[in-house]
Amino acid sequence: MKSAKTWIATCFLLAASAAPAMAADWGGVKDMGGGVAIPVPAPVPVPTYDADSDWYVGLTFGGNISQSASVKDTDVDYLGDSTPGYFAKDSGDLPMSPIFGLTFGRYLTPSLRAEVAIDYTPNYQISDDYRLGYLATNSAPNTTIGGIDTNTYSISRTDTVKLSRTTGLVNLIYDFNTGTRFTPYIGGGGGFSWRRLQRSYSESATCIGGSNSIDGPYTPPACSGNPSLPADSSTEKGATSKNQINFAAAVQAGVATNLTESIIWDNGWQMLWEQGAISSIAPSASGGNQIVYKDAVLQQFRSGIRIKFD
Repeated sequence: MKSAKTWIATCFLLAASAAPAMAADWGGVKDMGGGVAIPVPAPVPVPTYDADSDWYVGLTFGGNISQSASVKDTDVDYLGDSTPGYFAKDSGDLPMSPIFGLTFGRYLTPSLRAEVAIDYTPNYQISDDYRLGYLATNSAPNTTIGGIDTNTYSISRTDTVKLSRTTGLVNLIYDFNTGTRFTPYIGGGGGFSWRRLQRSYSESATCIGGSNSIDGPYTPPACSGNPSLPADSSTEKGATSKNQINFAAAVQAGVATNLTESIIWDNGWQMLWEQGAISSIAPSASGGNQIVYKDAVLQQFRSGIRIKFD
């Protein structure tokens, strides 16, 4: 009997010492039974912002739909006196013109981006180019008898003036995230406008009479013969160009549409303001014919594609 008790106690101790090892092999009590497994939800991804992947480049097409600008044509005589000319178009008659643009930018935050926008508008006409006949005068001092000689000329002239521009703006644009594929935006910026005036002209002029401020009209009806004034019959023909850079600023608004994760379609409006005036002077029997373009505010429609890249 004593040996049997000893044998039972030994088996109990062996079983007790083996229990922890078995539990470890089975992964715990909950794994040994046939209970229902409790699903553990996946961790919610934490949104991150990677600025290195938010550069973009864009290609833009559009048009100058309308513009408010002062276009002035003036004849300036030998003495510097001016009279209105005939070739400048009214602001409302200036034609629509195309825009071709490139943009390069980066998202500073998920809603704020900065970009450089370069736009080019090819030549469009700011003068009437038909042949026009009119009378004009030119005056100069008479160094022989004193006073001021004034000749009147019958002029036939064509004058074509065209304007082109390249603008470079640094813009800040704010996107209103809607949670959909459509993202309204507003923005604004400043930079430069590089404008170019190109002009071609042709003129024939005939003097039809002259007078002196002291002696009165020359008789019989004749021109003064003043060497400082154009000859009794003259022609002018040529071409000129002028380049000028001025400050420019703009505001924008529009809607961007996400076509894919990396391709975005922009459609928007921009109002562009240009500082300063650009002018062109061409010779004429009237002295010099000057056309000035200034105080320009342009309303532009723009549509383009932006592509995001790393």
